[in-house]
Amino acid sequence: MKTKLFATTLLLLALTSCENLFVNPDEYLFRAANGLKYKYSDFQLYDSSTHIFYFRTRHPEFKTDKFTGFSILANGDEVYKGNFYEPYSSSMPFGPFIGSFIPLYQDFAFQIGFLTIDNQPEDPRNDPSIIEALKQHNLLHSGLALSMDSVELSGTRLKFVFTITNKDQASLLIMDPDKMGINLFHYFTNGLLIYDAAHVNVFENDIVTEKPSPWNDWKAEWLSEIKSGESRHFSFDYSMKSPLEPGSYKAIFEFPGLSHQITFDQLFQGNSRIFLGEIVANKNIVFKK
Repeated sequence: MKTKLFATTLLLLALTSCENLFVNPDEYLFRAANGLKYKYSDFQLYDSSTHIFYFRTRHPEFKTDKFTGFSILANGDEVYKGNFYEPYSSSMPFGPFIGSFIPLYQDFAFQIGFLTIDNQPEDPRNDPSIIEALKQHNLLHSGLALSMDSVELSGTRLKFVFTITNKDQASLLIMDPDKMGINLFHYFTNGLLIYDAAHVNVFENDIVTEKPSPWNDWKAEWLSEIKSGESRHFSFDYSMKSPLEPGSYKAIFEFPGLSHQITFDQLFQGNSRIFLGEIVANKNIVFKK
């Protein structure tokens, strides 16, 4: 009996080894420095607007294992590599990174961030080779696009108009400031920021934000469906203590999505996906006399 059990064990080990031996290296999309790898088939989509990868199933090891670095692969070739950024690090991340200091997303998704100085190095996250490989595996999703339509100044009043467009092939559920109210919506974003030519922040809103209760709560009535190819327009009216001087400025706005609040089972509501992450746009503006 012991001999038979031993032989069976050897056979299983041999089959497992053969399976690993014949895995096509081109099948791998993500490789961690500790040897952990994920194949293209382990993922259900990549949102190129937010640089978020979504797994097909939950992967708690991704949140608990200790990683130091990672690589993104296309057809077996390394496209770019990055690091995991911890809170106790003595420096800011440079280039691609995955922040592991706070649970921005639950264990079915991760976002690759990018920080650079004077555009060195260039952002590789949507490199054409990885985009093409993701297309070949039917994983590429284009998410949302944000355009800043106008920033108009009238004395101490500032009107900001922007448009959200669904570039994805699926319907998305977005946080709707008209449904949430401006105070709750601005809990999730800094809103409109304006910088002068010296890169000094000359305007940020003074809206009193409304905190969800509990802090990690979300409600379906906050969200609106935006179908593939559809656009939605929104406007904010801000006030300021004193008017801005005439001149050239740069306006920056971040449109937020939900993040850690959404569980694996909540991501899809019917045929629509809840938009996670954030998108940022900037616009050069001129205020005249």
